[in-house]
Amino acid sequence: MLNNIELYEYSKIMSEVKLVLWDDLPNFAIYCDQMLQIVTDELSFMHNDSEKLITKNMVNNYVKWGIMPKPVKKKYEKLHIAYVIVITVLKQILPISKIKDGIKLQVALQGNEKIAYDSFCEAFEESMKRVFIPILEKYSPYVLEEREIKYEKLAISSITTALSNKLLTEKIIETKIKKM
Repeated sequence: MLNNIELYEYSKIMSEVKLVLWDDLPNFAIYCDQMLQIVTDELSFMHNDSEKLITKNMVNNYVKWGIMPKPVKKKYEKLHIAYVIVITVLKQILPISKIKDGIKLQVALQGNEKIAYDSFCEAFEESMKRVFIPILEKYSPYVLEEREIKYEKLAISSITTALSNKLLTEKIIETKIKKM
């Protein structure tokens, strides 16, 4: 039986995480500071006080390295916000060079950036639920359910599950260390 309230509360929050979908992103151009605020707010569940999730320099580097499109007259649009959200999430697990390839792969498999981004959000939310909901069960052992994954979504499901497991592992370590 779970008797770690902190882990339980964390799992409750994490199992309900939702990312903003493409159609809910701003339909108008914004400045970098505004984009950074949107991304920071959107990914606040991952925020660690010791470091910033995203900075202007990071965004500039992503553009310079060709990982995301250039801004138009120093303004960022829906496409840019989606890229920065995905890159910020994925860099928790993958090196930047693999993220670039992964984004290209998903856009090619899904047909366009909108569908690829929404698929990413869907896979991420599903992975978070699958990893964190078993913690909320009153009885042990922790059981992960099987799931069927279509081949074109295998990479995106694998990486989002890896991130979900990483977040869970970090919280378990943090809560156990506090009790020592």
